[in-house]
Amino acid sequence: CIPVIDGCIDSSAFNFDPNSNTDDGSCCYVSGCTDSTAFNYNDNACFDDSSCIAVVEGCMDANAFNYDSSANTDDAFCI
Repeated sequence: CIPVIDGCIDSSAFNFDPNSNTDDGSCCYVSGCTDSTAFNYNDNACFDDSSCIAVVEGCMDANAFNYDSSANTDDAFCI
C-alpha cells in the first residue's frame, strides 16, 4: 500500500513537490508581487518573485514646486 501524499505534481508549476503522488489542486503558475501593500501588487500571483516596489507617495506633477521624482503614487498635494 502506497501512502497518499497530497501536493502539486505538475513539474512546470512554481510549487512542484516531487514527493507528492496525488494532485491536491494547489499548483501555482503565476509569479509576481504578492505583497498587497506594494505599488505593483499582482492579485493573480501565487508565487512571490521579489519584484515588489514600495509605494512612494508624493507630488507627481513635474511642473509643481514640490515635484518628487521618486514618487509612484500621487498624494494630491502638489504646489
